[in-house]
Amino acid sequence: MLEITSFSNNKFKYVKSLAMKKARDKNGEYTAEGIKSVRDALASERKVTAIYASRSFTENEEFDYPDNIPVYRVSDEVFEKMCDTKAPQGILAVIKIEDVSFEIDLKKPYVYCDAVNDPGNLGTIIRTADAAGFDAVLLSPLCADAYSPKTVRASMGSFFNVRIVKDVTAEKLASYKEKGFTLFGGALTKDSIDYRRADMTLPTIIVLGNEANGISGEVLAMCEKVKIPIAGKAESLNVGVAAGILMYELLRQRS
Repeated sequence: MLEITSFSNNKFKYVKSLAMKKARDKNGEYTAEGIKSVRDALASERKVTAIYASRSFTENEEFDYPDNIPVYRVSDEVFEKMCDTKAPQGILAVIKIEDVSFEIDLKKPYVYCDAVNDPGNLGTIIRTADAAGFDAVLLSPLCADAYSPKTVRASMGSFFNVRIVKDVTAEKLASYKEKGFTLFGGALTKDSIDYRRADMTLPTIIVLGNEANGISGEVLAMCEKVKIPIAGKAESLNVGVAAGILMYELLRQRS
């Protein structure tokens, strides 16, 4: 293993820079931290370009390092500063951002995120979509960056199991509707129906909105509006929680 022991090392500086979207866009790479995420990345079809492990990790943990990928052993102090997490597990991977080939299929369900801007919420939605068997997560141009460390971490490895399609505009969403999809958008409006009354056996795209402002007017106008009843005094549900309820309702109806 190659050794990194200095904060002035160019590899350290490069990996550290990938915490920023500007550097990810420029270099076409992102990071995944933690044992499960690195294993899932290696088991997927994603291209892992390098692995970094702390000295403590290499000395105390068993890990099957691939022969065809550079592996760097990093001093504990330097590795801690390399990571986005406050208590890193000791291993991270650098992964190539690759173009996602995508053709929508009327037989499969999808979820569309309209300006969901919290990376943790986005990662939770990706994780739930994987668990519920959704084909892809579609992101509007104003969504949080899918490749941020927080999004990847919150997905708990599901990031590598579900296709994530970026920059899906309202116009593109309208074209999916024209192909035969019904868009079910979560909204607490007077004409919203109980989500359990929505026929999600139809070709379906579940639409989720921004944490503060909900679904944009342009997108909401395309949707069949559904609501999740609130029995207590809370004004609304977290978007990740709402996503789980709606996606599993679709799964229930189709099972």
